[in-house]
Amino acid sequence: MFGSTSEFVRIKKHEVYYIEGGDVYFLVGECMFRVHRYFFKRESFKFQQMFGGPTSPGKEREGSSPSTAFRLSDITAEDFAHFLWIFYNPMPSAYDASTDVWITILRTACRWSFPEVEALAIKELERKTMTLVDPIVLYENYKDDPSVLALLYAKLCSRDQPLTMEQSMCLGIETSVRVFHARERLRSSSLDRLKSPLPDGVDLADVIQVIDEVWGSDTNCASGG
Repeated sequence: MFGSTSEFVRIKKHEVYYIEGGDVYFLVGECMFRVHRYFFKRESFKFQQMFGGPTSPGKEREGSSPSTAFRLSDITAEDFAHFLWIFYNPMPSAYDASTDVWITILRTACRWSFPEVEALAIKELERKTMTLVDPIVLYENYKDDPSVLALLYAKLCSRDQPLTMEQSMCLGIETSVRVFHARERLRSSSLDRLKSPLPDGVDLADVIQVIDEVWGSDTNCASGG
C-alpha cells in the first residue's frame, strides 16, 4: 500500500479518529484514520461496494490494517475529520458546527452517497441561517459537485415563502429568476399570496427534476447520475 519505508514513516495517526477497536483504516494524505466500517456500510452503497470486494485466500482483507488502508484521494484529512464527527459526536443531541463545516459535510455526503447525512446537513444549515440563501452563495465556490447545489435549490424552491428582496439581491438576478420559474412550475395557484405550498404528492425527486431542467448543466447530476 505504501510506496517506500520513508513514506510509511511520514504517516501520522489522527489525534481523534484513530480509534482503538476500529476495523477499517483510511489513509488521507499522510494521516491515518482507524474507524468503524459499520457507519459507512450502513448508508453508502459506494462504501458497500468498496468493502465488498473479494479477498484471495491467504491475502489480508483490504482496509483491515495500516498497510492495506483505503486511500481517499478526494478529500483532505481535515474535511474527513469533520465528516467523521457526524458519527462520533459525543453529544448527538447537539450538532454544533459552523456554516462552512456543514457545507463541507454536505459536499462529502453528496459525493459519497450518504442520504441521511445530507438531510442532517441541510437541516442544520437551515437552522443556523434561517435561509438556504447564504449556504448557496457560499457553495458557489464549489463547482466540482453540482448535486449539492441542486439539493439546496430544491429545498429553497420547496419552501412556502418566496424569496425576499434581500435574498434576491444576494443570489443575483439570474438565479433569482430561475428560482421564481422553478417555484411557479412546481405550484398551482394559491389563495395565500404570502405562502405558496407545494401541491400534494410532489416529493423531493420531483423538485430536483425541475431544478435540473431550469438550471440545466449548472446542476446536472442532481439525481446522482
